[in-house]
Amino acid sequence: MKDIHYFDNAATTRISAAALESYTKSCLNHPGNPSAAYRLGHEAKDVLEDCRRRAAAVLSVQPGQLVFTSGATESIGIVMSSLLWAKAPGQVLISSLEHEAVAAWAPMLKEKGWDVVTVRAKKGLVSPEALEAEITAKTRLVAVMAVSNSLGTIQDTKALSEVVRRKEAEYGRPITFLSDSVQALGKTGLDLSLVDAASFSAHKVHGPRGVGLLYLKKGQLQPLSHGGGQERGLRPGTENLAGIEAFTTALEELDEEDARRIRSYSDEVREAIKGSKVKALVPADQCSGHILALSTPLPSEVAVRMLQDRGVLVSSGSACSNNARGKAEAVLRASGFAEAAGNMIRVSFSRDNDEDDIRALIEALRSF
Repeated sequence: MKDIHYFDNAATTRISAAALESYTKSCLNHPGNPSAAYRLGHEAKDVLEDCRRRAAAVLSVQPGQLVFTSGATESIGIVMSSLLWAKAPGQVLISSLEHEAVAAWAPMLKEKGWDVVTVRAKKGLVSPEALEAEITAKTRLVAVMAVSNSLGTIQDTKALSEVVRRKEAEYGRPITFLSDSVQALGKTGLDLSLVDAASFSAHKVHGPRGVGLLYLKKGQLQPLSHGGGQERGLRPGTENLAGIEAFTTALEELDEEDARRIRSYSDEVREAIKGSKVKALVPADQCSGHILALSTPLPSEVAVRMLQDRGVLVSSGSACSNNARGKAEAVLRASGFAEAAGNMIRVSFSRDNDEDDIRALIEALRSF
């Protein structure tokens, strides 16, 4: 029996053995700076571009559409900060589900004259009708995450994209559709042709911390920072080659069978807690198998501590916020789950979980 049963994989996953090996080998075998003019630099550049091609193959996009970054937060920051260069501010639509990496830009944009509108996600889902009702001739960007990091709900990106494209045609000007796809990668189907920009983080898919990707369908944005011109000038600074190699390895390890097994674990837990004091907030057919949002009869922080005492680690919100519980509660209230706002916990699975973990989790949840 394991002493610790880890169920906070939506916050971060354990780096895989293969990704770690790639990282170590890259550090040892490719010491050159990819921007250097000598042989070691050329070799490093070749490795970097090979990783870009391999990542593009996994994501079914073109290599030139990918920019390596330090993670999803920076990827999103590049897109959001580019709005500040606009000669005339317009409107930005942000779903009520968004991670702080998106939502935290609202105050700055408002200060610069942008009209920032929150699109409500009823029961964790942004409807095409709700989105269309908010788009105007001044709308320049729409941000709707692919899978909610709090609730696990899967957005109908195709239907939302159709709304955006229809309104683009109606108003005769482009609208950028930004999809924070961190929690979708490797868990749900992704069609990046539907969006204009998408963000990813390696450490959510058994890669290393501190590396990510920005997908840009077309065009050139103004960068978040300026420097040496790397990554088409969008992410200047010496590339984290070892991290990029490890991330690429992790991407190539993504397996549909793992996703199916994770879904079976989630379904097993759902079935086991029926009739207990713990309830699933979202139906299984509306959310990803790897995130299970539960309401308990106790305040979130108390429930988390009680589970920890039993060796079961879950969360009460996003690990990326200093006030994780408060942010999670705000998302719940905005999504129509006000009654569960103070007692929700998030259980998130990965391929590292096994039946021993699931038994421990079920036993712990039944103890409430």
